[in-house]
Amino acid sequence: MFGAPSDSALIRRYYLYRATLSVGFITPIFTLFLLRSLTFTQVGMLSALYSVLSVVGEIPTGYVGDRLGRRASLLLSVAFTVGSLTGFVVSEGFLPYAVLYVLWALALTFRSGSMDAWLYDMLDQRLNTERFSHVRGKGDAVQNWTAAISMVAGGLLYGIEPTYPFIGAVVFNSLGFVSLLSLPKNRQYDGRSEDEPDRIDPREASRVIRDQLMRPPLRSLVLYCGLFYAIMGVGHTYVQPMAIETLTPYATSVGVQLPADTTSATATARSGEAGAAVALGLGFLYAVLTAISSAGGYYAGAVEDRIGVRRTVLLVPTVTAVILVVPTQLAVLALPMFAVMRTSVPLVQPIANGYINDHVEEVGRATLLSAVSMFYMTLRTPLALGAGLVADASTATTAIAMLGGVFLVIGGAVWLLGEVAPESRATIGEQSGPPVS
Repeated sequence: MFGAPSDSALIRRYYLYRATLSVGFITPIFTLFLLRSLTFTQVGMLSALYSVLSVVGEIPTGYVGDRLGRRASLLLSVAFTVGSLTGFVVSEGFLPYAVLYVLWALALTFRSGSMDAWLYDMLDQRLNTERFSHVRGKGDAVQNWTAAISMVAGGLLYGIEPTYPFIGAVVFNSLGFVSLLSLPKNRQYDGRSEDEPDRIDPREASRVIRDQLMRPPLRSLVLYCGLFYAIMGVGHTYVQPMAIETLTPYATSVGVQLPADTTSATATARSGEAGAAVALGLGFLYAVLTAISSAGGYYAGAVEDRIGVRRTVLLVPTVTAVILVVPTQLAVLALPMFAVMRTSVPLVQPIANGYINDHVEEVGRATLLSAVSMFYMTLRTPLALGAGLVADASTATTAIAMLGGVFLVIGGAVWLLGEVAPESRATIGEQSGPPVS
């Protein structure tokens, strides 16, 4: 269908695929949409279910990525994403939403290891793996900029009819099929290479995970970054109700009206109600925050070059966790807190993933990266349940502050007791033996 692209065209097509991954239409209103019929605790249960299913599915779907090819795995991810989004248009309630979360979890697991494995292998075959952080980071930025544009539309559509943002997302995310078909398969899957494909059996997959993931230098890095990603993932669920709790009192002072059937900003947040002005405001807020966050991914390579892997992955999560606690004392600082939350993961993730890729073998790379994602989601499960209970008992603002405190305590212990990302770019193939802890 598509001709063989040049190296520069290949990178552009990768950026196009990353753009189609954006779910900006639903991002600024998704939690509010759920709260129309659910409690915070039920939202937390759905998030925990998503995490558990992601854990269960990561290794099998990573194995599929290594058996059938990275691109086939990514096509399945798009199919499950579109199916889940369609379901939110036609169903409502905890049990139907649980089924849709199953599809959403499958979409994540089919993409999580295969996307980075495809990119790293393609750079290894045609360009230079040293460009991984730069290309991956700029791909994050493209995805964020696309999301920023669609977020404003999503807020506007929600103010008209709550299901309209999901219809827009179905149409847009379906373009992922076309963008993926324009990407070539990795050489070992294209049918023209004499090389053996990156295919391993389940026993070999277990050995790869045990030998490469559970030893230095990856062990402490995966634990530290995994906790950070889990906390940020759960925290993003509560940004919309927290924005209403902390910022709408300032908005009402300048004439913005809350829905008439609620008595306070916190009640509005818990009910999932949002007037047209509030929904559009959330769309603009998310668009601005996402545009800001694109700087994290875009400059990830430059930051890595300037201050190194170790300083980046240690300092950025710690500073972010401190900032999560601040709005409980001064609500107006919620805005800069949102900006930091949106920027920190796109900054850290390409650098951490590049470090992990540099320290693993080519065989089973998708399986290993899926195992890493599985560990992140394992940590997310209890955090999601705990945050939901805290939010129902108090406020969404308190729930996010609690998450920041958890990272400072546990992440601080990992920092002090482990060796997180020692400054070495040697690949696993260049090591003479397992490092000694």
